[in-house]
Amino acid sequence: MEILRKSLKKENVETALEGETREEVYAELLTLLENAKEIENKNSILKSIIKKDEVIDSYMGKGVVIVRLHIDTQKTISIAMGVKKEGLDEEVFDKEKLRIFVIIITPEPGREEYINLVSETSSLLNQGSIREDILDAKDKERIIKVLLE
Repeated sequence: MEILRKSLKKENVETALEGETREEVYAELLTLLENAKEIENKNSILKSIIKKDEVIDSYMGKGVVIVRLHIDTQKTISIAMGVKKEGLDEEVFDKEKLRIFVIIITPEPGREEYINLVSETSSLLNQGSIREDILDAKDKERIIKVLLE
């Protein structure tokens, strides 16, 4: 939980995503990271995410999308998270609307921190009560509190 606590920052959380497609949502989340000076070359990263999604879908089920990307030039682990309460309609295996989006960008594959972070995040978002609390949250602080309690 310490890695998530250290990496998830208020300025990288969006409570009302506006995008109407995954690509638009990903761009919104990457803009948060870009504005926080946590990534460079947003457009290149967006292209990499879309290309990866074509090969391995980032949809985890239950309305949750977790994008994981390794970038050689990345200096630290960066996380952006956003909520689209009304959801995106896409053809996914469980027929749920996509509502919670997470992008995790890490400097190198295979690091223990990365494995722990992805495991923690997936485990938390797999819990129905946590997903509901996130979707009901009125502000960024509440989303972070739900995840870190």
